[in-house]
Amino acid sequence: MKGGRSPDGAYEVRVSRGEGEPTDYALRFHASGKADPLFTLGDMGGYLTYAAAIEGCPALWHASSRIVAVSDQGTKHSRTLYMLAVSPEGTTLLNSPDYVQNALGRLGVTHVDRQCLSTPKRWDGDDLIVELYLVANGFLTYTCEVVLTLHHEKLSAPRLSLKSVSPPKETPD
Repeated sequence: MKGGRSPDGAYEVRVSRGEGEPTDYALRFHASGKADPLFTLGDMGGYLTYAAAIEGCPALWHASSRIVAVSDQGTKHSRTLYMLAVSPEGTTLLNSPDYVQNALGRLGVTHVDRQCLSTPKRWDGDDLIVELYLVANGFLTYTCEVVLTLHHEKLSAPRLSLKSVSPPKETPD
């Protein structure tokens, strides 16, 4: 998959056939060159097929090679962001702050009308820049930039916080 190998080459994210999964693929996190996964992010998709997921679910690694952002298109109208901490001791899914609700609050609404797509764009140091596209407020389309900050202190588990959400801008359909 695009961006699947960590910067230091120690880990890989692979799109694998979804043996026993509700869809035909899963994202598996491996130590490089190893067959057995460290972690499986199953119950993926629903919209993408295995072949489409190879292109449609790119990985975006932090420079430390221990944090990775991946997104998956679960339906025609949704793309969900997953953040994972990867290490020899284990791989864990990180909790993300509810940046979608923050963006909706800036519009004075509480729910998405149809579409909500989160696309990780780049790392800027410990800040992950995410593009958020959503349809709300009477089926108007909006985009905004979300910045999530990674905190990875020496003696604690990594965590994410919401640094900023730009004002949603209405976009033409």
